[in-house]
Amino acid sequence: MEDLFSQKGNFRVVRLSEADACAGSDHLKKLRELVLENEPMYPNIEKWFDAKVVPGLKCSERIGYVGYLDEKPAVSAVVKRGEDAKFCHLRIKKELQDIHLGEAFFALMGLEVRRFAKDVHFTLPESVWEKEKEFFKSFGFSKPVKAGHQYRFFEDELRCSSPFDRVWKAILEKLPKVARTFFMNGHSLDSKLLMSIRGENARKVVAGKKKVEIRRRFSKKWAGCKVSIYASGRERCLVGEASISRVVVDDPESIWERFHEELGCTRVEFDKYTRPLREIYAIVLEDAIPYRKRISLGEVSNLTQKKLRPPQSYYDLSKNTNWAEAVSMSALLQSALTSQGSVL
Repeated sequence: MEDLFSQKGNFRVVRLSEADACAGSDHLKKLRELVLENEPMYPNIEKWFDAKVVPGLKCSERIGYVGYLDEKPAVSAVVKRGEDAKFCHLRIKKELQDIHLGEAFFALMGLEVRRFAKDVHFTLPESVWEKEKEFFKSFGFSKPVKAGHQYRFFEDELRCSSPFDRVWKAILEKLPKVARTFFMNGHSLDSKLLMSIRGENARKVVAGKKKVEIRRRFSKKWAGCKVSIYASGRERCLVGEASISRVVVDDPESIWERFHEELGCTRVEFDKYTRPLREIYAIVLEDAIPYRKRISLGEVSNLTQKKLRPPQSYYDLSKNTNWAEAVSMSALLQSALTSQGSVL
């Protein structure tokens, strides 16, 4: 198992809602199997799943998640929406713990309830609190009390609660750690650069139709890095990401002769931009992935609670923590979209 997680794994998240509950989807069956593995700790959890979770999914009161790490079911989660939101269930297979999956799913569940919640709570056995209390405290849950409903005779069930704003602040602070560990549904949360590209050209880049971007100033050190794409102009939104395969430095005429079919501009536009430079940078892009939903500057500013200034050319995200959070949150948001592409 150590070798499997020595490098960043592909973390695929499936969101279960009304359609899954009504159709009895395979993902719902997998969620049920994972939840029922908690039967020794929570007697009658099967009854809870059938009587509460499935009806809750059907009426959109609850949302379920199944996390697949390299296509292996790894995590089950259920969250209940409302002003007093509840993280109803989160279980991570023992052999997959300690690789930040807990942080990833707390972030997803927080994203799920952000439009409704004033407070968040959950219950857990006292032994789990004692073992994992530093994790829960790091999200703002600090003073558990005895829960009103007790599930077992041999151990107290505790109730932990926190204002949602405190939980959300902790989620934002933890995003860099999550970003370094996983891809979320194919999207990297750990882009090194944010590049501003004119709206029409930005759409061409993430669609794979424009594979070379020209800059007057750049650096070869970015070869091999992930770059997030910001569409400038009227659009003002994050539209996707790509990888920088290589950076070529040469005189404008040589760059045009070599890459003109992949630049996405006319010769007149190219000459206007490059004159009177002696050398320019051709940034060769590959593996472009468009976002299922573009994330506007206003929306990502609201999510991160930060004032964000769009880049003129590009930002090194290691030196711009506000935008680093924003880019990671935008990629995470792609994992919390319905099949129709609407935002939770």
